[in-house]
Amino acid sequence: MKCPFNEVDLVKEMYEGVELDKCPKCRGLWLDPGELERIQRTQEVDYSSRLQEAVNAAAAAYNHERQLQEQALACPACGVTMEKQEHGFNKWVVIDFCPGCRGIWLDEGELEALELYYEQEHARHPEMTRLQLLLAGFYRYYTRV
Repeated sequence: MKCPFNEVDLVKEMYEGVELDKCPKCRGLWLDPGELERIQRTQEVDYSSRLQEAVNAAAAAYNHERQLQEQALACPACGVTMEKQEHGFNKWVVIDFCPGCRGIWLDEGELEALELYYEQEHARHPEMTRLQLLLAGFYRYYTRV
């Protein structure tokens, strides 16, 4: 499988017990359907020390707009044109979602941003599991056809 940005071969890498495909050049990640959910069910990487850090809103807004303006990518798994979409609740994270195979491309740092987001939300809503928070955020993407 090739990186949708630069055609470099993706390499397998383990993250929280899930085998992901990573670009060694741009460090983007390809997640097959269900892999993000499996990552959220575990919590091997502890981001609790970073939960109180303030988000640089100006930089996040710039990055957000830049990503929405970029050309749509071809899915590395099936070749369908992916859709750029904001994460359901974390408006700063723009994912590339494949409507064909339902995989997700995350740019460098976006998986960490989502992990931080879920830990912050879990601290605010301890009654909800990380998986419930994840599914609430991605519900609208997975119900599209």
